[in-house]
Amino acid sequence: MMMAPHRRILYTGVVFGLLTFLAGATVDTIDDSGYTKTIGIALQSLGAAIIFPILVSFAYDRLRERLLGDEVWRLFAELSDAGIIRVYRDREFALGRDNAQTRLSEEFLSQKQGEILIMGSSLRVFFNPLGPFYRDIETILNSSNGNIEIKAIISRNDSPSIQDRIAVEQPTLPPDEKPQHDRDCDSTISAVRKIATSIGPNIALKRVMPAPYCTAVVFPGIAFYSPNMLSTEVPVRMPMILFRAGSHGYNMIKSQFEHLWNEKSSQQVVP
Repeated sequence: MMMAPHRRILYTGVVFGLLTFLAGATVDTIDDSGYTKTIGIALQSLGAAIIFPILVSFAYDRLRERLLGDEVWRLFAELSDAGIIRVYRDREFALGRDNAQTRLSEEFLSQKQGEILIMGSSLRVFFNPLGPFYRDIETILNSSNGNIEIKAIISRNDSPSIQDRIAVEQPTLPPDEKPQHDRDCDSTISAVRKIATSIGPNIALKRVMPAPYCTAVVFPGIAFYSPNMLSTEVPVRMPMILFRAGSHGYNMIKSQFEHLWNEKSSQQVVP
């Protein structure tokens, strides 16, 4: 078996450093004169400067691997058992291709058939014509020949949970001014109606009383889930977690959607 290049360099450095250190020690022992002694000390110092950092680095890597290896594998195993295949720090766009927004957009565009479930407080990020996913949704509905169905859930304005959210997000809102959440929901309803009118009946929207305090998109093969919370800062930038289909997390998110969709207080808005 061939040795890795970086391993060969390390071993060469260790051998060279050791030989240099031994040569200096030998010269220092053979001749005690001032000039020779200086050369011996210089060779020993050079050898030590080469060999000791390599040995310390090697020992540190081995110790770290031994101490953390089991912990890392345990973490990977628990993530796998939970059905988690990726965690992004938040759902926003970031530099580089591997970010939650780009990954979600690619997932939308890869769908050819099946049911897509979307739930959130207002879903304006999905159904805003200037947003990152609106064109993706239009594209897949236009190109699927009716093989894709989208169901979406947003909160009702009279939901007690939404009233709490408005009180936290906009504590100084004048009584006669419409909350931002209500305006976002109006925008979403308008956009979904426009899509349904121009493309067809394969998109539906309901409003529910229990607020879905998360943003979730459930595809046939994967679910994107981002928790939410009461916060004065919007968006709250909580992590985006991806669950594989069939896992407990995926099934629970899908079950939550279906429960809210069929909830008695739900209001059909589109169609």
